[in-house]
Amino acid sequence: MNWVHVAIFAVVALVACVVAVALLQRSLNKPGGRDGLGTLGNGMGVMDQFFNPSQGNAKEEQERQKRAQHVMPKAEDDDRRHGHVDYNPDGSPRSIRINRRG
Repeated sequence: MNWVHVAIFAVVALVACVVAVALLQRSLNKPGGRDGLGTLGNGMGVMDQFFNPSQGNAKEEQERQKRAQHVMPKAEDDDRRHGHVDYNPDGSPRSIRINRRG
């Protein structure tokens, strides 16, 4: 009768693990569910800085550039390539000059 209790305990433990993993996956799929999960990885990144500082600096710069916002050109910058637009004080166009490529 002792092995039956061990088998029942093993089955209950396995079912509990499956349910826990399923609930964890559901919580990670929600919006913002993965925020804050990179703290252990950041802690291990210190080891990379210690043994190979130049590679660690390069990775940090790549991450910084990945998170940086892209610069959008202004409408005036685009106009200078194709021509020139003069604006009134209220922001409406006053005159337009178009460059022609010959």
